[in-house]
Amino acid sequence: MFTNHDVPPSSHPFRLIAGAMLLAVAGAGSTYAAQPDIKVGLSITQTGPYSPPAIFELRGYQLAIDEINQKGGLLGRKLDLIKYDDQGNPSTAVQLYQKLLTDDKVDLLVSPYQTDLTAAVAPIVNRAKKVMPSLAANVENYSGKYPYLIQAITQTPQYMTPALDLAASKGYKTVALLIQNTQFPIQLAGGIEAEVKKLGMKIVFKESYDPSTTDFSALVLKAGNTHPDVIVGATYLADAEGIVRAAKSQNVSAKMFAFSIGPVEPEFYKSLGSAANGIFGTTLYFPSLHTKGNVEFVKSFKDKFNVEPDYHAAVAYASMKLLGQAVTEVGSLDQTKIRDAMLKLSEDTVVGHFKLSPTGLQTGYRSYVLQWQNGKQVLVWPKEDAEAAPILPHGGWK
Repeated sequence: MFTNHDVPPSSHPFRLIAGAMLLAVAGAGSTYAAQPDIKVGLSITQTGPYSPPAIFELRGYQLAIDEINQKGGLLGRKLDLIKYDDQGNPSTAVQLYQKLLTDDKVDLLVSPYQTDLTAAVAPIVNRAKKVMPSLAANVENYSGKYPYLIQAITQTPQYMTPALDLAASKGYKTVALLIQNTQFPIQLAGGIEAEVKKLGMKIVFKESYDPSTTDFSALVLKAGNTHPDVIVGATYLADAEGIVRAAKSQNVSAKMFAFSIGPVEPEFYKSLGSAANGIFGTTLYFPSLHTKGNVEFVKSFKDKFNVEPDYHAAVAYASMKLLGQAVTEVGSLDQTKIRDAMLKLSEDTVVGHFKLSPTGLQTGYRSYVLQWQNGKQVLVWPKEDAEAAPILPHGGWK
């Protein structure tokens, strides 16, 4: 006769019950684990002259997806980011978004970097009825033409408004305007002209240039010969750097130099050195802002990427988090329901307050002014958000 201690482990009644329970749990766990990942797709400019800000956007998406996955994913499923390099080429971006939709069969989309690329992919994204929170700032994509696009960034015409307000507060009256001949800078220039007129200032020089331009000497000299108080560039990074180099080499003076995308990037100072000091840029976000969750975001971003986030990273991070929130609210991947949920969102994010018009135009986010001072970016305007006072007028080239 066996005692309890003599019962072989496999035949012990308690162990049999416990084993059955473990198998049931394991079975449930394997069913959960077998749930397919939710595929999130995009193309992003990882190489070429537009890549520095685009890589910050990619990092923002990656951090948001990591955090969502750490909290259990969406709908109990892990997010998987599928990304391709569009090299800043609109036709390449179109091919890649088609691949994401037809070959990869992604469940969710987020946008590429730059207005031209988003405009190129918008028709196929809308035709597929896929919601795409978009980081393209130009307003026409959100007028109802593409109802599945959601603007997750400040509107283009508002980018330079605070920089011009700062100039006006110093009594500056005349402006030279340099414009890269691509979609975002062209629309931005219209916003600059409207704000200049509103503030009682005057445009004394205005000229566009091809995006392939590398030598800005003649353009900057012509602008300088009008003796403007302010030289403003509707620019990206490479051309903003080129304009500053040309101004320094020819000793072109102005009381204030301000550019759109360019000074906001860490590469601006790496490329220009001390010539970057005193230059103003507009930004849609700054690490020192007292926005919801910003302290934690900055720490997590620095821990993961060993650099502070710029506004491209912040808007991408916020857009992915908001997309996730909409999916959770809907409880499915139904794209029309997700779009409708996003249109109703009114949320505080690391960027600021996210709010949309009925057609998906961003009405909540705004912009700020930073200046390079002693090799560091400092938030200087508006006054209520500033870390330090702006240094004006420009001190000349040393």
